[in-house]
Amino acid sequence: MKIKVNRSEKLGRYIDPTKWQNSTLRYSPPEDFPAYMAKEIGRAEIMRVWITLDEYWDYRTNEFYPDYDIGVARYPAEELHYPYDWKNIVPAPSGTRFKAYLTSHAKEADELLLNVRRLEREVSDGVITFDEYESIFEKAVEYCKELAPNIRYIECCNEVDIRSFGLLTAEEYVNIYLCAHRAVKRLNEKHNYDLPLELGGFAAAHPITVWGMMRDIVAGLKASGVEMDFYSYHHYDTGATANLIMKKNYEVARLSGVNKLRHILKLHNEMLADFGLPKRKVFLNELGRAKTTGIDGDSIYNAAGLITYLLALGCEDEPELYPFPWCTFHNPNLQISYTQFLLCEDGSYAMTPNGVAIKMLHSIAGDRLGVSVSENSARDLEYCAVAAEDEKEIFVLAVNPSGEPDIGELEIEGLPAGEYVIKGHLCDAKHNNCVTCPACDGKTLEQTGEVIRKVGADGVFKHVFSLENYAFVLYRIEKV
Repeated sequence: MKIKVNRSEKLGRYIDPTKWQNSTLRYSPPEDFPAYMAKEIGRAEIMRVWITLDEYWDYRTNEFYPDYDIGVARYPAEELHYPYDWKNIVPAPSGTRFKAYLTSHAKEADELLLNVRRLEREVSDGVITFDEYESIFEKAVEYCKELAPNIRYIECCNEVDIRSFGLLTAEEYVNIYLCAHRAVKRLNEKHNYDLPLELGGFAAAHPITVWGMMRDIVAGLKASGVEMDFYSYHHYDTGATANLIMKKNYEVARLSGVNKLRHILKLHNEMLADFGLPKRKVFLNELGRAKTTGIDGDSIYNAAGLITYLLALGCEDEPELYPFPWCTFHNPNLQISYTQFLLCEDGSYAMTPNGVAIKMLHSIAGDRLGVSVSENSARDLEYCAVAAEDEKEIFVLAVNPSGEPDIGELEIEGLPAGEYVIKGHLCDAKHNNCVTCPACDGKTLEQTGEVIRKVGADGVFKHVFSLENYAFVLYRIEKV
C-alpha cells in the first residue's frame, strides 16, 4: 500500500465522522459509561437511545413501570404472545435501570434519537387495540421527553422486516406509524417543546433486499397524507451481501461496502422523486461490516470496514447519509463483532478494535490534506487513509481492510527540511486490542512505536511500515 500526502492540497477542516452513536437496551451499560465514553471518543451530536414498550407497560395488568429493570423478563417465554428478541436479552451487568440509562446518555449528547419498539405484533394481531397502542406510545414518549428534553427524533419501531422484531407487513407498519404520528403531533401541540419532536423510520435490517417494502410503506403513508420527518436505514455488509446473493441480485452483491451504501441512497432519492416527496435527513443509524458474532477476530474485521465507511460518508457537516456505527456497548458473547467497549471486572472499561477505530478518527484535527492510496487489493481503496494537519502536527490514519498482510509506504510532500518524530498507534492482533490480548485494564489508546525520520531538500518525508490483515494505524508526526 502506497500512501501519498500532499500538504499543498488543503480540503477544508477535518470533520469528525464519529459524532453519531448508538446505545443498546439488550445489554445496557453502567450509569457511568456515557461520561467515560464521551471523554474517550467525544460527546455525541446525536445518540440513539431506546424504550421497549412491553417493559414500560404490561398490557395484561395495565401496570406501568417507568423505571423498569432493563432486560428482566416478567413472564416465561411460553407465556409471551410474541417472543421478539427476548432470547438475546441479558439484564444490565450493573443493574442499571431505565431512568439512569436514559438520563446518563442524555447528559453526554447534544440531541437524542429515541427508538420506540415492541408491542408491534400485539397491536397488529388484535391483542391490544390501536387506540391502546397509540396511548401507550404517547405516554412513553412524553415520559422520556420529560426525563431528557434533548430528545428530538422519535423512531417508530426497529427492523420490523425480520422475525425478532415483529415480522410486519408494509400495511401493518403503516398502521402503527400512523398511531405514532398522531401521538407525536399531539405532544408537540400540547407542550410546545423548545426542541419539537420529529418522527421517522423504518430502519430495515437490510434495506437493499426489502426495498419494495420501503416503497409500499412510503406509498401507504402518502395516501394517508403523512410524510416522514426523517428516514433511517441499517447496513451490515456481510449479511446484506449474503441476502443479495440468496436473492440472486448479483449486480448489487458485487458492489463494495461503500458503494452498497451509496446504492441505498440512490434508491432512496429515486423513491422520493417518484412520490414527489421532499428530501429529509437520512440516518444510516446502524452500520457494520461483520455479522453478529461473539468471534474475537470479527471485532478488528468490522473495525477496518467502519473506518472506510466513516471516511466515505461522515466527514461533512450535513452528510447525505448520517453514519451511526453499531454499537458503543454490547454483550461481548453475542456482539464482540460490533461493541466498542468492554466492561472489566474492576468496573473500568477497555476499547475493542471498534472503539480504537472510533478513537483514532476522533483524535484527528486540523485541515484535511489531499491523500492518494494505491497498490493494495482492498476495495474502497480511496477511503483507506486520511490525513490532516494542525498548528502542531500531521495526522495520518491508514487501514488495511483486505484479508492479506501488507507493507505500507507513507510519503508526505512539502515539508521543510529537518528531523521529524513519527509516533505510531497500531491496532492489530497484538496491539491496542483488548479482545485478543489480556489487556482489560481500562487503558486508552497506547503508543506502539516512535522513530526519527529526516527530511532533505526535496521536502519529502518517508516511512515504511507493515499492517496485518484488517490492521490500522494512526501516525502523529511533528518537527523535532
